[in-house]
Amino acid sequence: MSRFKGYLFFLLTVFVFALNAQDSLDASDFFDRPPQTYNTPDKLLGWIDSRNLTSLNGEWSYIVDPMNNGLPESSFFGGFPKNKTQKTGMELIEYNFETAAKISIPGAWNAADQQLFFYRGPVWLFKKFDYSKQDNQLTHIYFEGSNFTTKIFLNGQSVGEFKGGYVPFNFDITDYVKEGENILLVLTDNTLNKSTVPTNKTDWWPWGGLIGDVYLIETPQTFILNAFVQLDSETFDKALLKVQLSEPLQNSTVTITIPELKFQQSFLTDSSGSIAEEISFNPILWSPDNPKLYKVNISNSSDFITDQIGFRSIHINGQQIFLNGKQIKFKGISMHAEPIAEAGPAFSKNHFKKLLKTAKDLNTNFVRAAHYPYSRHLAKTADEIGLMLWEEVPVYWNIDWTNPETFTIAKNQISRLVQRDWNRSSVVVWSVANETPFSPNRMDFLNNLIAEIKLNDETRLTTAALLSGSEDQFKLLVLALALQGTKSEWVNAKEKIIFKSILEQVNFAEDSSLDFSISIDDPLGESLDLISYNEYFGWYYVTFFVDQMQVEEGTLRRLMFEILEDIKITSIYNKPIHISEFGAGAKYGTTGNKIWSEEYQANVYRHQLKMISNNPQIQGITPWILKDFRAMLRPLPGIQDFYNRKGLIDENGNKKEAFMVLQDFYDTQWE
Repeated sequence: MSRFKGYLFFLLTVFVFALNAQDSLDASDFFDRPPQTYNTPDKLLGWIDSRNLTSLNGEWSYIVDPMNNGLPESSFFGGFPKNKTQKTGMELIEYNFETAAKISIPGAWNAADQQLFFYRGPVWLFKKFDYSKQDNQLTHIYFEGSNFTTKIFLNGQSVGEFKGGYVPFNFDITDYVKEGENILLVLTDNTLNKSTVPTNKTDWWPWGGLIGDVYLIETPQTFILNAFVQLDSETFDKALLKVQLSEPLQNSTVTITIPELKFQQSFLTDSSGSIAEEISFNPILWSPDNPKLYKVNISNSSDFITDQIGFRSIHINGQQIFLNGKQIKFKGISMHAEPIAEAGPAFSKNHFKKLLKTAKDLNTNFVRAAHYPYSRHLAKTADEIGLMLWEEVPVYWNIDWTNPETFTIAKNQISRLVQRDWNRSSVVVWSVANETPFSPNRMDFLNNLIAEIKLNDETRLTTAALLSGSEDQFKLLVLALALQGTKSEWVNAKEKIIFKSILEQVNFAEDSSLDFSISIDDPLGESLDLISYNEYFGWYYVTFFVDQMQVEEGTLRRLMFEILEDIKITSIYNKPIHISEFGAGAKYGTTGNKIWSEEYQANVYRHQLKMISNNPQIQGITPWILKDFRAMLRPLPGIQDFYNRKGLIDENGNKKEAFMVLQDFYDTQWE
């Protein structure tokens, strides 16, 4: 009887709710609930490999939720996906993670599940874990990287949200985690749009999910949040020490020791709980030839952190680059974070060991990690192997320059990347952008990112991969090709007539000479240390002129080879030029002197490298690219098949002919 009365009370409540719906709650709110406010991440935890870690890597469950129906703010059912299981067979269940498909974390769900290969949207990830809480300890959850919007729920409570992929973030979950079994739900959404960073159009794969390690980290109630120990950029015996406690605790004693150097010194924190001091010691300097690392310990009365750190100096003087006071050139290669002979993103130390070892086989000393931050294992591995690194954030092509949230995402990415890797001796260059078109708003955006770098770290070089070449300069390139076309005996009579008419239209005599040059004059160069430039003279540029000049593309490609070695690349800035990209596509095993063949790619490299040798302001290069990588922009059937084929090795590690061309150039020709 009491159950019946309870049911009647429920019906009456629903009836009253319906009568008063217009006064209290619009009926549409039943289907579209008010947005929920999510917590933002805490300040980044540094030195995590020396902390008390519990790995949550391994098997997780996943459920695709393309309509975001599981979110509290959008769920028809209310709340977030509760992990319900059948008990009597009469329960209505919408989400059952116990029977859902499994995925290995770290890992991208669109690499693990071919049905999701092209999918861009929300996916729920589920993990059960047992935990034993420690008295007087804080518990944090740490994500190495998650693409691109991430919402975290623990034991039925919303922990927080992070917008922006690739970089690490963490939350204090002391009040959420419980003794015994815990249920963690993470919604990852790899949707991109015009206001995200990157935008929805990228020339790499938008891998979705938890693409880096996931840890529980225990710390004392007050702990050392992060610490920076790096040599001054122009001296070898002085370093800057910066330490930040988690609380504004004044007069707390913090000690740094470097046992091998018999160095120990203590300092007191200021009112903000921080230290910024100059210290002196005489280390063996880290270099690619001698990647020396020292154990560095930092402690206070409650906490202790340690790391293997190398010490080196990097700076520019005029048009030259100096490592440890010696002039060097960046003999480099670009790469993407995709492993050799495995699908999905690279995330482990083993992945990066294979990639960097292959890069070093080219006789390189430098790698451009384009176009976004990779996991911390990249720089840690480069420290050990002895390779200098350029690290970058995905401010790529045309960003929403005036949107404050877009800038906040980019600022978060650069600050978290710098604060994670600022003790990695291998990292010598921070890059804020790639191929961004000029505008006043873009200048403000990027200059503010550069200022954010300088606020965190002034011991490394800054750059951005620039576009260059004005309309007038490319008109001159057309003239240079036409002039060469009139002189080359192999050009047929019809095409010679076309080339002569082009010269006549601008009153340019056939017997004249023309030295074609590109000047990299982007005003952002004023703020940068390294003037970096992406150029594709042997690949894309001739396609711009085919319709205009009405000659065969093959003719223009052959003429481009004939003039390429004499092209001059300069800059109005008295700084080193770095050719951050050049290259050509080739499918491994394709033969014959034709486009997409290994021979054609190798010829592009031969001519490009001679041109580079003839340009003394060029002090570094990172050809595009080490390995073929996944890209939605590249569907060409039978050739690209959604790979960018500009790699010197294919996705399985097979070396193309151009690999040996570059290898020999670094070994014997470019000093």
